[in-house]
Parts: sequence; structure tokens; C-alpha cells
Amino acid sequence: MVAGMITISVVALVAFILDVTVGSFPYHIFCFPLNILVIALWLTAIIALYRKGTASPFTKYMLSRGATWLALSVMAVVGVVLGLQRVPATTSWCVVVAILFVLTHLSFVILRGWRNIHGVRVRFILTHVGLWLALGAGFWGAPDREQLRMAVDATPTNEAYTMKGTLSILPYEIALEELIVERNEQGVATHYEARVCLEDKSVVLRVNHPYDRTLTQKIYLASVKETAEGDVAILEIVDEPWQWLSMAGIVMLILGGLLLFMRGPQRDNRIVG
Repeated sequence: MVAGMITISVVALVAFILDVTVGSFPYHIFCFPLNILVIALWLTAIIALYRKGTASPFTKYMLSRGATWLALSVMAVVGVVLGLQRVPATTSWCVVVAILFVLTHLSFVILRGWRNIHGVRVRFILTHVGLWLALGAGFWGAPDREQLRMAVDATPTNEAYTMKGTLSILPYEIALEELIVERNEQGVATHYEARVCLEDKSVVLRVNHPYDRTLTQKIYLASVKETAEGDVAILEIVDEPWQWLSMAGIVMLILGGLLLFMRGPQRDNRIVG
């Protein structure tokens, strides 16, 4: 157990040093299909270590209560970091290591506790695997997340730009049909919306009310401009291919919670975490 704690501490220290010296974690290079390959290797290593049991100090520590308390503490700290920072969490080596530690610990716990002498533990699987999917999809899918911005006027356009200013050509065109802006007595805009033509459909966009073009792609109205040359709507297009996995994980967590509430506490013959 001591060896496992030492390993975690050394990795955390290295991550901190990399944050200070190297800078941001190069998460963008782990986009599909490299992230799938890394996941496969990571899970293979976890299964191999788990099969060694107590013969592996790392496995012994990851299945200890100390690791569980550390994982809970790490999740709380990461939650605060995610809420305060504006840049993606995956740009920090420390946050990457923290989330990977939580996912690794959760993987070991799932391997040990998915069944007991009574058979498969449905509630356990729903809650733990649901949490694993919800957290893991956001982590592993971050490199595949795409965020674009585009200025739309009455002329159809398919040109959008990444947050770094790189041109991206969309497979469809968008044109502004109507811009509605409501102002108060001081002339400050209190409400605005844009009606755009998208794939031969008239779509109304409002602030914080995006249009779901696909299961994973949303189109937001970021801002509007009224110029002498005509009205312009600034749209933000966010594509998250892994979003469906996060949604599946959340649904599993809800179902697991409902089962826990409906069936009440039960005595278990195995202590998990």
C-alpha cells in the first residue's frame, strides 16, 4: 500500500513540474482514433494488474479505502477547478492526472464489485459504471470536441473559425433571415434572437436556447450586431461526439439512484472501495 501511495505521489509531483515548466497538456493530439487506442491499452493494463491481486502493491492500494477517500477528495477539488477556470480542464497536467486517477480507481472498484455471491449487482453496475461513463466520456472525448464561431448575414455562408482563428468549412450553409432585438428605455438590449435558414429550414436561435442540429452538435446564438451594411448574428457551433456516452452515464446514475431509493439499504457481503 505504501508503494502505491508513493507511486501516486511521484506522478502528481511530475504533473505539477510539467505544468510549471512545459505548460499546457497537449490534449489535442489524443483525438480519434488515438484516444481509443490509449483507452484500450489503459484498460488492458488495469485488468492485468487487477488479476495480480495483492501481489501488486499498486492494485492493493487502488482497492483500499485510502484510495477511495483520496478519489473523493480529488473529485471535489477538480469540480471546483472546473467551475472556476475558463480554459478546458484537459489543458492542465495536474487535472489530467487527477481525473485519470479517479477513473483508474473506479475501474478497479468496478472489476472487484460488479458481482458477489448472490450474482450480478445491478444497482452497483448502474451507479458505478454510470459514473465511469459520465466522467470518462468528458475526459477521453475532450480532444474530439470542436468549437467554432461564424458571422452570419443575409448571404449564405459555410465558413466558420476555430477559437484559434483557423478556417473550417462546414458541410452546410447558414443565412440570416431576421434579427429581433428588444431594448429598454436606456437603449440596452434586453432580449435578442435570430431566425436563420439552415439546411432549407427556418430555425430560431435565442441566447441559452441552442438548436440541436444532431445528437452531438448544438448551434448557439452568441451575440448580434446591427451595422450600416446589415444585421449580423454571431453563432457558436459546438460538436461533442462523446456526448451520447455522457448522457448514457447520467441516465444509468439516475436509474441506479432510483433503485437504491425503491429497494432501500441491503446488507452486502462485500465491502467496496
